[in-house]
Amino acid sequence: MEQIIIGVDNSSNSGILLSLLKNLRFVKWVEKGKVIKPVELPAAKFKNKEDFWETFGSGKDSSVNIKHIKANAWRKNKL
Repeated sequence: MEQIIIGVDNSSNSGILLSLLKNLRFVKWVEKGKVIKPVELPAAKFKNKEDFWETFGSGKDSSVNIKHIKANAWRKNKL
């Protein structure tokens, strides 16, 4: 199944479009809703990938960094 999202300029036009879509045999369902504007993400402050990775484990009093995570990522003991 595919989903199509259509934006219309006013409610009278949306009513016409809804009634048209409801009369098509291949349309499984029609739903009317309000426009939800996407939230804009803040701009990244990282200059490169290493800057990004270095932020992991950078909480208060933490000595964890990406090198520590990579070094301890795999189990050292056999099961």
